[in-house]
Amino acid sequence: MFASLAVLAAVSMLSEAEPAAAVAASATTTVSLDGADSQTLLETAAQGLQQIKNLQAKFTQVGPSGNMTTGRLFLARPGRLRFEYDEPSTMLIVATNGNVHVYDSVSKATDRYPIRATPLRFLLSKEIDLDAAQVISVQQNDHGLKITLAAKDQELQGNLALVFNPETLVLEGWSFVDPNGEVTLVALDEVEQVKSLPRRLFREPDAGGAFLRDR
Repeated sequence: MFASLAVLAAVSMLSEAEPAAAVAASATTTVSLDGADSQTLLETAAQGLQQIKNLQAKFTQVGPSGNMTTGRLFLARPGRLRFEYDEPSTMLIVATNGNVHVYDSVSKATDRYPIRATPLRFLLSKEIDLDAAQVISVQQNDHGLKITLAAKDQELQGNLALVFNPETLVLEGWSFVDPNGEVTLVALDEVEQVKSLPRRLFREPDAGGAFLRDR
């Protein structure tokens, strides 16, 4: 397991799907979006997102059923992302050129989805677009600073919560709550901002052919 238990716990405690008792126990401070304090937190969270240019990290993902996977994340904002899953997972995800490509190394098949129809739209946007995103809440506690976003259009359902380190504003993970209330958690570890990332990491897959393992 890459991510520390503390980081996973922080992302989990800041998830919208946590029971009320757990949220209360986490001593989370939620402020009105109309208040000055909330506006300051919102601006701080936006700054944390906008400072990300090229980032690499290890990740731990926990799905709605509790299944855990690990791997490497490469992020080049705006618009590009790569999830390399460790074995035994056979999946690889690349976001580029407006689409998310989900590749399976066993079937050699690739599924494609518009980024705007996935939770990645908020993470990969150049900045927090308040014309397209609705800010549900801004919260802060000892575990992190969280901003929860939802799309204003009907193409994307559910909420995405981005979690930042409260002191350094480094992205530590996120949680996605789908319309059925099921939660996917992603916690980052060994996060590193780099000057650049190889463009080949974000090459579009070719279904039926060799894919991006040729680094």
